[in-house]
Amino acid sequence: MKYSLIGSCVTRDAGDLGAHPLPRPEYYFSRTRIQSIVSDPTPLDPATVKLDSEFQRRVIIQDHDKSVARIAPTLDHPVVIDLIDERAPLVDTGHGLVAATLHFNQAGLGERGDAPVAEDRELADDGPFAEAARRFAALLPDQPVVVHRAMWATEDTSGAPLSNHELAARSNTWLDRAYDLLEAAVGPRATSVTLPPELVVADPGHRWGLAPFHFPDRYYDELADRLRAALAPASARR
Repeated sequence: MKYSLIGSCVTRDAGDLGAHPLPRPEYYFSRTRIQSIVSDPTPLDPATVKLDSEFQRRVIIQDHDKSVARIAPTLDHPVVIDLIDERAPLVDTGHGLVAATLHFNQAGLGERGDAPVAEDRELADDGPFAEAARRFAALLPDQPVVVHRAMWATEDTSGAPLSNHELAARSNTWLDRAYDLLEAAVGPRATSVTLPPELVVADPGHRWGLAPFHFPDRYYDELADRLRAALAPASARR
């Protein structure tokens, strides 16, 4: 069962955690945003990205050189997408847009004077995100596309509200509309996967720590099952 992932650890962990994980994705593109993916590349010397983690280095380099835009059209298998990494600020480098993630700032790139980009909070049909989503959809291969409508948790597994639960609720309102625009841009190829709200809870015991998008194993078990079902018809046709 081949697929590639353009999204976050929320979806990637379905190929790593739980009782019956999926196979690992062929390609995993993370720590980017839709508007960044369709923007022009920004020159970056990889040797200047001083981070110990090869994953962190790679996602910064890929976001600058727009690896998604180059590789996605060549894929011969389905693509899975989530939008949790849309939380990262956007900046304009003078060449194009990139995501100013935590790793970006840890690498010292936040000090080079990139201009902040205003967030598209309204998500109008003709707004920056919708326009970027249409350009992004045009880059995707002629293959099925599964949209994992991942959301933020507002409480933990005990039912206690998270400290940033109000931000999480606002983010979910934005994400719900953004997923609608993305699916509309992709069109009939898109299959939507949404998990039950009772599973969208933050797990204090998650290996990466407590966060609104770090869930208990039962979330990943359910997600793996649903993605497997969504991807199976595509695999059967191969």
